[in-house]
Amino acid sequence: MWPVSARWDPALRHTYRPAYRATVIPPAGSPFSARLLSWSVTADRTSQTRRTLQAVLAPETVRGLMGVTVKGAYLQLDVGIDYGDGSQELIPQGLFRLDSEDTQRPDGGISVQGYGREKVVSDDKFLTPRTERNSSALDLIEMLLLESVPDAVVVRRTTRDAAVPYTTWERERWEAIDGTDASLARAAGVEVWADGRGRFVISDVPTLADPPVWTVDSGAGGVLITLSSSTSTDGVHNVIVATGDASDGSVPVGPVIVQDTNPTSPTRVGGPFGRRVRHYSSPLLRTTDQATTAAHSLLANSLGLSAGLSFTAVPNPALEPGDVVLAAPQGEPPELHIIDRTQLSSSGAMSCDTRSTRTDTGG
Repeated sequence: MWPVSARWDPALRHTYRPAYRATVIPPAGSPFSARLLSWSVTADRTSQTRRTLQAVLAPETVRGLMGVTVKGAYLQLDVGIDYGDGSQELIPQGLFRLDSEDTQRPDGGISVQGYGREKVVSDDKFLTPRTERNSSALDLIEMLLLESVPDAVVVRRTTRDAAVPYTTWERERWEAIDGTDASLARAAGVEVWADGRGRFVISDVPTLADPPVWTVDSGAGGVLITLSSSTSTDGVHNVIVATGDASDGSVPVGPVIVQDTNPTSPTRVGGPFGRRVRHYSSPLLRTTDQATTAAHSLLANSLGLSAGLSFTAVPNPALEPGDVVLAAPQGEPPELHIIDRTQLSSSGAMSCDTRSTRTDTGG
């Protein structure tokens, strides 16, 4: 969750005025503020590019290389609260590269679509197969990011790391960084994403052991509007088997087996859920500790997908996918949930998709 003042949460629970700011950063010339007619931002931690933007800018907005263009322009969107006393608190929602522009004539405004900076890195594929080694996976991740976005800030929010043996990636830069079994992030047990300011963040994979950052409650002073739940076993694995594939002839590592052994977990091994196994192999796994760390991160990302919760609530622009919230509908026991996806817009409530490892058995 983006850091906020003590005034933030009480204001969300009472009547307040939303505040927006759009800053266009053109490829030539200086940044300038643009008037927004409408906007929508989706943030999804299960997507390679976490943040996407749909917006309509006022028709008087400057276009071309000095303004809005798909030839290298960016838009920074900030959303928050106008406290009514002359002060505002704005939370960054994303630094978006504008990839489409549609002018609605005569007076309809300029429709734009933009993507977070992961897309910049993803588009910058390797020209030839890339072979690297490094004593630090995090150092190598940072190097690959800065090659594509030299002015980027990289924030490390993890103490996890791993040595990287000689490894070759064919074309996909982002797949070398995160998201595949052969990625540096997977081997180190971390994830890589661009935050609301366009900084690249390297963080641990979120789990329900993380402290909740917000209470989504109903009743007097509550923020919950609607709620629905679903149950599915799609993508759930309670056993991870990690091995190093030793493709260069070195001594293979593993198999290292990590299981859900929580006695209160509905997906525990030895319970009625049974065993659902995922095998994970990577040339980056060279020690038992590396394989164990990677397997634990995969297990954390898999467990709980069976208990999904979708809700709409009073917009809270400070929330980030990966945050843990306490869902407390009136008359029901509160449950911890990890936010996977949020959608904010200028036109209504915030929607969120979450997952949990709640212990009730359904019935």
